[in-house]
Amino acid sequence: MSEPTGGRADIERSVIERSLQDDAFRRRLLEDPRATMEQELGVQLPADMRVQAVEETADTIYLVLPSVSSSGVGDEMSDLELETVAGGAPGGTASGDTCNTAACWGLTCLDGSDCG
Repeated sequence: MSEPTGGRADIERSVIERSLQDDAFRRRLLEDPRATMEQELGVQLPADMRVQAVEETADTIYLVLPSVSSSGVGDEMSDLELETVAGGAPGGTASGDTCNTAACWGLTCLDGSDCG
């Protein structure tokens, strides 16, 4: 793997992209994520660090929430951090805008509307 330069997000993106292109890598990642990441990164992870890999299915979505900041609860997020966390559904709308409403995910609000 070529070494990503932007930190954890770039490493995660690179691993995910490779898992979509290389079935054997994807299987190894699901079977033994720690060893696979150590091999891929060329480093030994700290003994107390857990690594988990899960595969989404058509009927299951996993949300991975970042840990609470060590500097304390209540810290404000930058606009970039907020945009990253808020995210949107993959793809865009017909106008090319990123879709980030429940309707774009194919969800329906509790009141039966399209949540748009």
